[in-house]
Amino acid sequence: MKQNILISGTGGQGVVSSGSFLSAALFRKGYEVMFGRSYGAEARGGSCRSEIMVSDTDINDLQFETSDILLCLSLPAFKKYQPLAKPGSLIIVDSSVLERVDAVREDVEIIPIPARETALRLGNQIVANMVMLGALAKRSDMVNLEYLKEAVETSMRPSMREINFKALAEGHGSI
Repeated sequence: MKQNILISGTGGQGVVSSGSFLSAALFRKGYEVMFGRSYGAEARGGSCRSEIMVSDTDINDLQFETSDILLCLSLPAFKKYQPLAKPGSLIIVDSSVLERVDAVREDVEIIPIPARETALRLGNQIVANMVMLGALAKRSDMVNLEYLKEAVETSMRPSMREINFKALAEGHGSI
């Protein structure tokens, strides 16, 4: 098994940190993991993406051309990266983004998640990324909620841990 996961959004939405947490959780589960990130020079407000290659065997080919799983937190990211999703792949997208899209592909599975709305209800819109990861943990056998929580426990500053745990749980329960 080898899968490419692309997390996309706008700078400041926690795209890079969510890629880091997901990579750590996948590694904890015993997978081989490669993690890369890309963001515009303007950082906040610019295009941002995290690329995670995960495999149960050695990863020798580092070309990330298409995704098996795509998480989208912003409309520009959805428009830009939806074409990279392989036919039959999974796209988890913030429902507020999907509401503003005219047409969606029919050869992929699209799951809308109220990530931003949930994050705002929890008190901080920055945790929308963790809502998305919680939904991914529910939908994919590759990663589970406990490994994501361990990654947050290990890498997140203490003052932000509780809200991130809640965001993961809310995302997990939204599917």
